[in-house]
Amino acid sequence: MLPVCIGVSMALFDLLKMVRDIGRAELFFFGGAVSYTALYLSAFKMNTLYVFGHEAVHAVFALLFGGAVKSFSVSSKGGSVVTTKTNAVISLGPYFFPIHTVFIGVIFFILSLFFENAGRYSHIFFYLAGFSLAFHLLMTVTALKAGQPDLAENGYLFSLTLIYIINIAVMVGMLTLIFKGLSVKEFLINAVEHSKTTVYFLWGLAVCLREKYRQGN
Repeated sequence: MLPVCIGVSMALFDLLKMVRDIGRAELFFFGGAVSYTALYLSAFKMNTLYVFGHEAVHAVFALLFGGAVKSFSVSSKGGSVVTTKTNAVISLGPYFFPIHTVFIGVIFFILSLFFENAGRYSHIFFYLAGFSLAFHLLMTVTALKAGQPDLAENGYLFSLTLIYIINIAVMVGMLTLIFKGLSVKEFLINAVEHSKTTVYFLWGLAVCLREKYRQGN
C-alpha cells in the first residue's frame, strides 16, 4: 500500500496545480481552515469536541455493521466506547471519517430543503467546512502521534497507510465540491498511474540490487 500512498500524494499535488481562479467560496473555505489552524497552534484544540466525534464514529459504525453500543464516555482527557462488534472500519473510522464536516454538510442540506434563500449563506457553510476539515486532519495527526490502541488491532503499517489514503480521498472530494474544474476521475487516473510508476521503479530497483548482490558473490 506504500506505493499507493505515494501515488495519491502525487495525484493530489497534480490536482492542486490545476487550481487557477480562487473565488468567494474558496476564500471562505481556506479562511476556515486557517482559522482552526491558528487556534490549534495557540493550544486551543477543542479536545472534548474531537473526542466526542471520535467515539461517536466508533459507535455509529458499530451500529451500521450490526453491533451494539454497551458504554460510551467522553471527557477532555479522552474517551471510550465499548461495542459488541469490531472490524477495521469500526476501529479506524474516526481517523478517516470527518464526522463534524459531514454533520455541517447535512445541516446545510436540510436547511436548503426548507429555506429557498439558504444558498445566500453558503459562504458560512464553506467557512465551517474548511474549519472542521482542518480540525479533523490536525486532531487526527495529534491522536496518532499520541499512540492509539485502535491501530494495533489491524497492524500499524496497514492502519496508517489506509488512514492516509482515505484522508487524501476525503480532501480531494471536498476540493472538487468547492473548486470548479477539479475532477475526481482525473485524480483517480493520476493516482493509478503514479502508483504504477512507483511500483515499477521499486521493482526495477530491487532487481538491480539483486543483480549487484549476485555479482558480488
